[in-house]
Parts: sequence; structure tokens; C-alpha cells
Amino acid sequence: MGEIGKLGFGFMRLPEVEGADGSKEIDLDTLAGMVDTFMNGGFTYFDTARGYHGGRSEAALKAAVVARYPRESFQVATKLPAWMAKDAADARAMFDTSLEQTGAGYFDFFLLHNLGEERTRLFDDFGLWDFLHEKKEAGLIRNLGFSIHDKAAVLEEVLEAHPEVDFVQLQINYADWESETVESRKCYEAARAHGLPVVVMEPVKGGSLVHLPEEAADVLRAVNPDESLPSWALRFAASLPGVLTVLSGMS
Repeated sequence: MGEIGKLGFGFMRLPEVEGADGSKEIDLDTLAGMVDTFMNGGFTYFDTARGYHGGRSEAALKAAVVARYPRESFQVATKLPAWMAKDAADARAMFDTSLEQTGAGYFDFFLLHNLGEERTRLFDDFGLWDFLHEKKEAGLIRNLGFSIHDKAAVLEEVLEAHPEVDFVQLQINYADWESETVESRKCYEAARAHGLPVVVMEPVKGGSLVHLPEEAADVLRAVNPDESLPSWALRFAASLPGVLTVLSGMS
């Protein structure tokens, strides 16, 4: 896969402005400036999905990144949410829509989006594994993987059924590391046992690790008072062996 900067730009919580009709629109000027800062810092991984930002995220990525930088200078990741589709044809059509909306030409990373619980079976029912492998063979996908929010045992079942995947995206942060609900550590270890690189999502736990109880914050400040509280969360995830990049929903 090559070396990728350890911070990924999540197109999920984008800056907004008020449109002429009073509705909220993505602030593309501000977003372009954020992208420039990110790229100038040496980072290149951009993560979006069909459903992000009310279905507008992929087009925003096209405007702020794809239309402004040489295609070989960055990586695009997007996701197909089978659970948003009416049927198999609708689910498969999402791939072409994503290709059109992003203007990327191909996807460096493509994910089956948010497996777990009742959602997992839809990807099988709609034949999406085989469909996306065909897209990979056609050169439209460079690396195929999936994201999942479920226990390690469920992740293990998917990995056993699909040993051909190239990577997996997991919720990993220090607060959830030993969580009995999220099982960050167990999921990470399952992926690594299969030799898979990991893309990290929710490293700051939806922003909740930005503001800590004073007792916890004092522990971190005692080690290094100059480090921001969110930086501890990002560096925890980025320091794990086999982590490809750590996503942050930029706003």
C-alpha cells in the first residue's frame, strides 16, 4: 500500500455556511483552505462515504481535493452502505454514483460500510462482495476492505469468511480499548492476527476525549503539559503497529 501519513481527513463534520435560501451549505472556501493545510503538512488520505453530510460529502471532496490537486498526490476512500439501499440493484448503483460524485476515476480504498448486527447480511444478500471484487479487478478499486461496529467475535466471522480483504477500519481509542461494548483492543488484535492493516476511526471518541475530567487531564498534563488533550488520543491510535492512518472528522 505504500507509506501514508498517519492522519486522515474525514469528510464527515464539514464547516457550513447559510445559503441564499437559509439552508445550511458546505463552506467550500473554508474547506479548501483546510485541505491545503492538511496537504501542506504532508498528509494525503481523504475519507468520505455515500451518506456523509446528507449525501453531499463526496461532491465536496471532488470540489476541494480532486479538482484542485493531481490525482496521484492523494488517496480517496469511500464506502458503500448496503443498509441504505432498497435492493441489490440500488446498492450496486451506489458505486457508480460515488465514482461520479467524487470524480476520483478510481478509489484507492473502498469499504463495505458499517458491518455488524443485522447490517452484515445485506452485503451478502445483495452480492456486494463479488460485485466489488469485479470492480477491483477492473482497476476501479485499489484496496478493498470494510468498516465494522461490533464485537471482536463478529469481526472474526467476517474475516474468516472473507480472507481476501486488504484492510479493515475499526473504532479504536484509549477510552474504548478495554470496553466490553466496543472491544477496541480485541478487534485490533483480531485484524492484526489476520495480517491486515488497520484504518482507525473514532480516535477521539466523537470528540469526547477533547474535554476530559480534571482528574484524567491532570495525569496527562503531568507527563507533558505542552501537549493538547486530543493529541494524546490521536497519538495513542497512531502508535499502534499496523495502523495505516488515523481518521479525524475535520470541522
